[in-house]
Amino acid sequence: MKIQCRALAELDAAQYDRLVAESFFASRGFLGIWSAMGGSPMVWTAEQDGRLAAVLPGVEYRLGPIARFISQPDGCYGGMFLDPAFAHRRDEAAAALLGSIASHNYTKCVVFDYARAMGEHPEFDSAHCETRLVRISGEDWLPENAKLQSEIRRAARLGLEVERFDYARHQTGLEDLIQQTAKRHGVRPRYRMRLFQKLAAVAATDTRVRWRHCAREGKPVASQIYFVERGALVSWQDYSCRAYSTLKPNQFIRWELCRQVASEGIEWLNLGASPLDAEGLDAYKTRWGGTAAYYSSLTRWSGVGSLLKGRARRGAVPV
Repeated sequence: MKIQCRALAELDAAQYDRLVAESFFASRGFLGIWSAMGGSPMVWTAEQDGRLAAVLPGVEYRLGPIARFISQPDGCYGGMFLDPAFAHRRDEAAAALLGSIASHNYTKCVVFDYARAMGEHPEFDSAHCETRLVRISGEDWLPENAKLQSEIRRAARLGLEVERFDYARHQTGLEDLIQQTAKRHGVRPRYRMRLFQKLAAVAATDTRVRWRHCAREGKPVASQIYFVERGALVSWQDYSCRAYSTLKPNQFIRWELCRQVASEGIEWLNLGASPLDAEGLDAYKTRWGGTAAYYSSLTRWSGVGSLLKGRARRGAVPV
């Protein structure tokens, strides 16, 4: 197999889209939003006789000779997508792709292999990641937690209205919610507004983006972003105003959206990974029920990245 790293725009669109059709995270639209954060959509490809046998898409961040590669960024899933005609060569393709990525000497490379399509590789450190999967099938679904049920009913009684996010109308409110949420957690906002603008443009044509927003008396209350990924509703970003917490908007938005997607045949809510120090967030997710689900992350540090790896283990820099 011939292994290459190529810009997404260079690939045959029909071949690529066919391999990644089930994944929003690997779509050209989603990969493209990361240009707002300085990233470039790149794809590691395995070809056989001029045909794409497998692809491993991700985002490359480059500063001079220093580069990082992530598949996929910020809690989203990546990994290898294999042409079914080459299913018998899966292990060969995975080993060849990871070996070539390792030889590229990225300062840091991370592959979040949620589908567990790749296995381990001697050049990469393998770690277990955890998320929670909640079965939401059925129009009458409610979380088992009695307090959550009460909060959802309260929001309904108070007439909380949830609508599809519209960037033109909701941009200012979103900015306000992002700033408030970041301040509450003692951090700076993680993303530039340009990223949300790009994501909103993708949402206009790709129904796998489920973005909900609510306001009260003209003031923003909460905004939540979900993606439909391989048959599951994946929670990605939540922003809210503490002044309206008694309305229980976060609980109500999630429940209402789960009810909507369940009517479309989607059976699972994926609550997403939590930061290691987010005990309160983990406790909140547990209230929604479900069970823990595990997947692998493959990480490799090289060059100056090897020095940062040691500091990260000691807590001096973020991993």
